[in-house]
Amino acid sequence: MEINLFFQGYDSVNGYQESILRQIREEIPFHRCVLTSRDNDGNDHYDTSVYEVVDYDMCANAAYEHHMDMNSLKPLSRELLHDMEPYEPTAVKMLCRITDFDMFTYDEAKRFYLHHLRFWNDVFERNHINFVFLTGIPHHTHDYIIYALTQIRKIPMCIIAPTHLPHRCFVGNDLYKLYERLDQAYESRKDNADPVVLPDDVEQYYRALLRENKLEKMKVMLGSGSRKEHARKEKRQIMGYVMSDKVIRRQLSRIKHGIAGSLREHSLKPWRECVDRIARDRYYISRVHHKLKHCDTLKDYERMAVMPDMEHDRYVLFLTHLTPEATTLPQAGVFVEQELCVQLLAPILKEYGIKLYVKEHFVQPYRMKTFYEDLKNTDNVVLVSSDAESVDLLEHCVAAATPAGTVSIEAPANGKPVFVFGHGGFEHGPGIYQVGNEAQCRAAVEDILEREKEGKTITAQEVRNYFQAFVDTSICIYSPIEGADPQKVEQSRQEIVKLAVEEIRKAF
Repeated sequence: MEINLFFQGYDSVNGYQESILRQIREEIPFHRCVLTSRDNDGNDHYDTSVYEVVDYDMCANAAYEHHMDMNSLKPLSRELLHDMEPYEPTAVKMLCRITDFDMFTYDEAKRFYLHHLRFWNDVFERNHINFVFLTGIPHHTHDYIIYALTQIRKIPMCIIAPTHLPHRCFVGNDLYKLYERLDQAYESRKDNADPVVLPDDVEQYYRALLRENKLEKMKVMLGSGSRKEHARKEKRQIMGYVMSDKVIRRQLSRIKHGIAGSLREHSLKPWRECVDRIARDRYYISRVHHKLKHCDTLKDYERMAVMPDMEHDRYVLFLTHLTPEATTLPQAGVFVEQELCVQLLAPILKEYGIKLYVKEHFVQPYRMKTFYEDLKNTDNVVLVSSDAESVDLLEHCVAAATPAGTVSIEAPANGKPVFVFGHGGFEHGPGIYQVGNEAQCRAAVEDILEREKEGKTITAQEVRNYFQAFVDTSICIYSPIEGADPQKVEQSRQEIVKLAVEEIRKAF
């Protein structure tokens, strides 16, 4: 059987991506390979008889019609549209990645979605794709559609998914079952009583999670010892689409390419397209500014929030996710709207005299007004000031709760159970309760309270066994464009090649 591969490209310099695929092909002589290209220096060179290279930026910005005649693509069938229905809402919501704002009308969003689907369905059918290798969590519309096409066609797939631990990645065969290999490894070693020696990077991360190492946590998990600096960087990233310096840089780049294209082709068409795209960009920027006027900020949240009474209240701590990010979209699954988690858990906790503390992420720049209002109006919910230390809140809580965030491992590391609503990969370890309905929430609360009554705690040995199971089933990936040690980059490259070869052989 001919092997026809889709490979989600890495950021590449010095021929990094090309060398990965060349080495894979030496061991597995695939017939065709389609890849999304992130070639940063033009040094990846591909044989067009084997490879079809798709520009990543074209996909991320849904700009297909500017690069091709859409009439050349295979039309969409009733059967395909029907099969894609379960995936469509998530794929459409991911269009917010274009601007980091959910600001397209329904008709605009639907059009973008159908362009993505038509393009990638054509690619899959024309190239007879029968194996998919994803090198990240599919969190843009185009790569989520690639994931969906893989699922509905039952094409073998491998996903390398980044985790909360820097450079450490899950390996899985389904976005929503990334826990499978970790669970199997933990099951085989969870009764281990011998001392666990973790690799230095994992040991450092584990230590940073512990409440006594608050300052180390800021450095390891935020990449900065300053909350203010971290907030500045995150806000600049989220708000980048409408920040004046980035807007000017983006428009100047388009003007340069428009002039160069017209000179090269001796035609005004590239320049007219440039002007059209600039005008459309300005329209979207004005729409974002209009939307921001109708959003709440962290200051608005603080006016509703209170400083908590940690000494006297019994509470579960829910830490909202920074959005948009992959841990909510797509890893929260159907709980991407975080207020749904709160509305499900709060009334159950009230039956047991436990409050639900909800704390906003300290760098979240904006939310829709209804978000904070819905949380405030939910019975048994207390909005906690973002100035309250999460470490202190975690120390005094009965349990924590999250769609798929870092607290899913931070809580157990500190001896606290945690409710997990999503599919981040860490959802079945010691003290972790995956919930999604009233019965599961109630059963989890009762088990937590029963264990508390009996004096049973989550032990450091259990947690370290869990971390070792993660080490045994994860791989380390260092990007060649981040200034990492060349030796680590090369080791990563070899790990990717080895994994791809193993997974393809397993599939065929």
